[in-house]
Amino acid sequence: MNNYVQVSCDLYDIFEEAATTKADCEITFLKDNKEVTVNTKIINLKNVSNSEFMEIEDGTVIRLDKITKFNGKATSTVNYYQRA
Repeated sequence: MNNYVQVSCDLYDIFEEAATTKADCEITFLKDNKEVTVNTKIINLKNVSNSEFMEIEDGTVIRLDKITKFNGKATSTVNYYQRA
């Protein structure tokens, strides 16, 4: 697994609000170096071995630093830790 890149508190807060309100979300993330987009709800956010993850409705677990877009907005606009 690649080294985890921390996500900013601002970006984490956006994910947490969506999880708390059970909002419908469009999430685009990298899986096997390809972008995958899903429409879902966030079920849980968790920290495992100093990496942060979200679990979505179908049971998929996504590492937060692999999310490239959230509800149509590039996460790099909010995540100041993201690599250029």
